Amino acid sequence: MKFKAKTPLFLIKWFNYEYWPMWLFYAPMFLYGIVLAIRARSFTYFTAANPGMKYGGAFDLPKMNLLNQLKAQHYPHSILIPKGESLPGVLKKIYREKMDFPLIGKPNIGERGIDVEKINNVKELNEYLINRRYDTIFQEFIDFPIELGVFYYRYPDGTGDGISSIVKKEFLSVTGNGNSTLGALLQKNTRARFRLDYLKKKYEKQWHTIIPNGILMKIEPIGNHNRGTKFLNGNHLISDHLLEVFREISAPLKGFYYGRYDLKVPSLNDLINGKNIKIMELNGVNSEPAHIYDPALSIWHAYKTVIQHMHIAFKISQQNRKMGVKTSPLLSLLKDLYSHLYYSKSKTNKEKQEYNTIPETIEYHN
Repeated sequence: MKFKAKTPLFLIKWFNYEYWPMWLFYAPMFLYGIVLAIRARSFTYFTAANPGMKYGGAFDLPKMNLLNQLKAQHYPHSILIPKGESLPGVLKKIYREKMDFPLIGKPNIGERGIDVEKINNVKELNEYLINRRYDTIFQEFIDFPIELGVFYYRYPDGTGDGISSIVKKEFLSVTGNGNSTLGALLQKNTRARFRLDYLKKKYEKQWHTIIPNGILMKIEPIGNHNRGTKFLNGNHLISDHLLEVFREISAPLKGFYYGRYDLKVPSLNDLINGKNIKIMELNGVNSEPAHIYDPALSIWHAYKTVIQHMHIAFKISQQNRKMGVKTSPLLSLLKDLYSHLYYSKSKTNKEKQEYNTIPETIEYHN
């Protein structure tokens, strides 16, 4: 549904489920989850889906452990920096690994794009490191134009595998008309309006700059929905050939059967041919078939797809359990989940107060 630039945000949220809080969108699915848990005779059955991941990848998943299992050609040059490392120490490790700016900084354990930033220079690196109380991954910035999420699963008994979802990410951008300032263009962009206070701080120096006619300006280099990225249905790209590509990519991963690869490629031909694929991270049972957030799709399609994926995770978990994989104890999971949610909330509140990456110049794209 299309809205005018001045339509109240609460109306946009109400009529577009892609903007709903996660708890609200998934509330109906909770009942189906209870049904599956009863069938499995375990409320933590899903933790057996990926034995190689803590809690099956539901939360508290160290990203670097998974990246290191992939072939080096399939992920960006990355280093793990322990919490508390000083700026000189971080710089020494970055230069020792022959990495250079720009970089992507992200928590080793984190989700939904929280505290993921593009870091352009030493000043921004220092700002990023301030008060970071967790291990951090620094990756080379991959400037490929196409970012995708590819959902891959395989059954432990060898009966089959598949690609069940592909989402194509359209970064938050504005196109200049030669008359409007950056601020005016952002105020007319629905997705930008949800983050307008943040963007005013981030682009304070460029807010009143007029963007030349026909020039595309990428506002956010991070492909997360809460950063204004638009998710589009890319399921037309699914093919037997592409499935073979992800079989090969997944082969080195121990105990992985269900999850989504977030990746970048120079072109769709590269993706299909398995070339120049750079995997930013891999998610486990917490993965969403993110194409469901395409504005052109109905909520009924979204729920049908989520149910299909819940059933796949259930089937994989049950097969693994028959092979001897143990589920996680419920009390341990609940205790760690509480700590995780409390920590995630504190990080989210911190993110609302901080604006780390302040660009000195506007990044234009023809």
